[in-house]
Amino acid sequence: MYNENQKIPFIDEIEENLKVGILDILILKLLTERELYGYEIKQLIFERSNHNIIIKEGSLYGPLYRMGKKNFISSRKELVGKKRFRMYYSITDLGRQYLSTAEIAYKQLTNGAWNIMYKEDKGNE
Repeated sequence: MYNENQKIPFIDEIEENLKVGILDILILKLLTERELYGYEIKQLIFERSNHNIIIKEGSLYGPLYRMGKKNFISSRKELVGKKRFRMYYSITDLGRQYLSTAEIAYKQLTNGAWNIMYKEDKGNE
């Protein structure tokens, strides 16, 4: 077993690969609650995952851009202070449809993976 201070071999690459697959779903799920801006999305993912999912600075903008192009989310700018703008994101009806299907697929995939990874092999008894 590794402790928190030890460097786990390949962990950064593995975590990035796993995050890419679920980041869109997590973002869309949060956006079902209310309109959010990028930093807020990042923080909510961190907090609600019990600090297990850490999104690196700038890593959200690829998925947000991609989902915007697919019309899964919409965005609007709001002036914050005198010169700064903040981009707020909200989920669209098409994004809700996608999320509904993605949640089913994600549950099936994770259940299947769990069975392979952690359940005893019943076929060899």
